[in-house]
Amino acid sequence: MGYLLSIMRITWMDKLTNEDKLERTGLPSMEDLLFRKNLRWTVHIMRMSPDRLPKQILYSQLSSGHWKRGRPCLRFKDTIKRNLKLRDIKTDLWPSLSQQRNK
Repeated sequence: MGYLLSIMRITWMDKLTNEDKLERTGLPSMEDLLFRKNLRWTVHIMRMSPDRLPKQILYSQLSSGHWKRGRPCLRFKDTIKRNLKLRDIKTDLWPSLSQQRNK
């Protein structure tokens, strides 16, 4: 991003926030990039057959064992649901939406 800012003649003395820099350059934020990657991987898993290991792991739960004290660790499934809620996508519809492939 440093090269792009120097091409656009944006220096540290302009005192712009990172959001302003991203808006001026037209680049997506890191949060948006991670959301897209996670969503793409999730849709890929949803299209897999049920006997594939990644899909089994996504929908499985441990039958025994104990958790550490404190807040439970976030699972991949939890982060997906949180990201979908942040972007106003209904979490009960996303498995069916993943089957609709845009070409």
